[in-house]
Amino acid sequence: MQHGKAIRIIVAGVAAVALVFSGFAIPSATADPSDLDKAKERVKQLELEASEADEAYDEAKIKLDEGKKRVSQLRKDIAAQTELVNQLTTEARQVALLQYQNRGINTSLQIFGEGDPDTLLGQLSTVSKVDENLNATLQEQQSQQAELLQMQRALDSEVAALAADEKRLAQIEDEVESKLAEAQAIVDELTLEALMELDQSDGAAADFDLSEISGESANAKALGAVKYAISKVKTGQYVWGASGPNSFDCSGLMLASYRSVGISLPHSSKAQSKIGRAVSRSELKPGDLIFWYHPIHHVGMYIGGGKIVHARNTRSDLVIQTLNSYPAPYAGARRVVG
Repeated sequence: MQHGKAIRIIVAGVAAVALVFSGFAIPSATADPSDLDKAKERVKQLELEASEADEAYDEAKIKLDEGKKRVSQLRKDIAAQTELVNQLTTEARQVALLQYQNRGINTSLQIFGEGDPDTLLGQLSTVSKVDENLNATLQEQQSQQAELLQMQRALDSEVAALAADEKRLAQIEDEVESKLAEAQAIVDELTLEALMELDQSDGAAADFDLSEISGESANAKALGAVKYAISKVKTGQYVWGASGPNSFDCSGLMLASYRSVGISLPHSSKAQSKIGRAVSRSELKPGDLIFWYHPIHHVGMYIGGGKIVHARNTRSDLVIQTLNSYPAPYAGARRVVG
């Protein structure tokens, strides 16, 4: 699912008017600076909460997709199991019919009559074997029938879980959209100066050239992922829940970058934080994934020269900046390959 961009700042012609929102007034340019600070803080808080909800959405989506795969496999298994039970039921009927036909032997008469004793013993052996086969077939049929019922109960449980997961996804989606819409309403009424200050508080954007990684000893696929990520900075947009080709959230940009070199990543910053191996901040190489917050709900990519690229937020879209300039609490790094 692609989600519409919830915050898009138009820096030209911003109206300096007051808007009463979320219990406080967003001030004009001539109002008390402390009111502007409160408005900017509220935007940051809403974006943080939206980022946390976005991560919860990504994790719930992974869970839902895994559940759908299990349901699909269960349905295939149930079809095969049903065929097996039907086959065993048919066999049991055939053996029972043969048993009924062999019950026509009057053993007492044949033992004391003129029948051939060897032929009679053979017939008795056949009856005994038929009995054994019927018992074995019935036991197997009952066992497989019980297994089929268990599989059907498991399917019912999985289907119910899927319904709950889909409901949870819808709730998270509403939560994210609501928070971003509230932030958008505030942003729309901020002065140009306040908007610039808000962006600067996340760290200034930095220039980057591929020549800066020419001397780095990173894995070739990791470098390929770096090239993909930085190629999207100028035109890519931050759209929560997206993973390319032109719209990304933070983990979606990492997923798309490594997907471009044939490496699969989950669409969740928390899940990505368990990929590969941990590396210290002093060991960072281009392509390493860097994580922020506790619990983790933001990810970016180290690209060399002390710089990172990430889908920062819906105000800034995709940004290259120095690692040290990003103010979020650092939570570690992982090397995906190499």
